Amino acid sequence: MRIGQIILRVADMDESVRFWSAAVGFEVTMRGESFSFLNGANIQLTLNQIDDRPEDGSLTEVVIEVDEIMNSHRELSARGVPFEVEPRMVMSDGERELWATHFRDPDGHLASIVGWVG
Repeated sequence: MRIGQIILRVADMDESVRFWSAAVGFEVTMRGESFSFLNGANIQLTLNQIDDRPEDGSLTEVVIEVDEIMNSHRELSARGVPFEVEPRMVMSDGERELWATHFRDPDGHLASIVGWVG
């Protein structure tokens, strides 16, 4: 397992992309309407535009990349990690599917595990 990305929920994608690329210096690797991805060396910074603040107030998410998401989900569940949803497909690149599930730590911080299938 390794931390693969940090997701920041943002109110204005254009403003946030400008800040993180022009001001901070991260390279924009992919740009979309609600998601943008920036190269932060060993960790990808992902910006996720949202219209309203989530009810739980969480604006940051730690994303942990795993090789085998189903096995990792089973192992972590057995060790007491309180997953909120079962692993599910969240996107596809046309050849593979990205599967994800998430949990919260004891302080309520959001974390996900993700893995490519196919």
